[in-house]
Amino acid sequence: MKKSRPTYRELEARLAAAEPIIEALKHHEVDAIVGEEKIAFLLLREVEEALVNSDAGFRAMFELPGVGMVQADAPAFRFTKVNQKFCEMMGYSAEELLAKTYLELTHPQDRPRGMHELARVLRDKSDSWSIEKRCVRKDGSTIRVSVNGTALRDDSRKVVRILAMISDLSNKPRLKKR
Repeated sequence: MKKSRPTYRELEARLAAAEPIIEALKHHEVDAIVGEEKIAFLLLREVEEALVNSDAGFRAMFELPGVGMVQADAPAFRFTKVNQKFCEMMGYSAEELLAKTYLELTHPQDRPRGMHELARVLRDKSDSWSIEKRCVRKDGSTIRVSVNGTALRDDSRKVVRILAMISDLSNKPRLKKR
């Protein structure tokens, strides 16, 4: 079976449908992938703009002055990003903290409970955790903190990093356990 050639009218219709895409390609607004009968395209400019806006929003939240913020990889929980407030709370520079892990700063007596919470997240029993614990500052003193964290997972549900907000509880009265 021999395929017939398209008519002039069919070619004209195809060209008219493709013209906006060709213009967008010329202006680097899209990246086109041509299939047999379909043209699928990504609006790169819109995607890039959305990513920039999303990243700017994340950075603004991360740098809030009143709360410590950390990002760490998994499963080692080595810090990959820390904000200025967290540095002040712990008494370390950002560079020093980026060489440490989330668990290294946890007071030794609070590590088992902290590990239990993180293990629940790693085992996909929970996507987030909240815990009050003590951390050891650079000068060896302890600080009581509240940690509210969440796990970021890949498509297979494996934890790839954690994000946590850390609040200083040192000057707040302790809640009595009943």
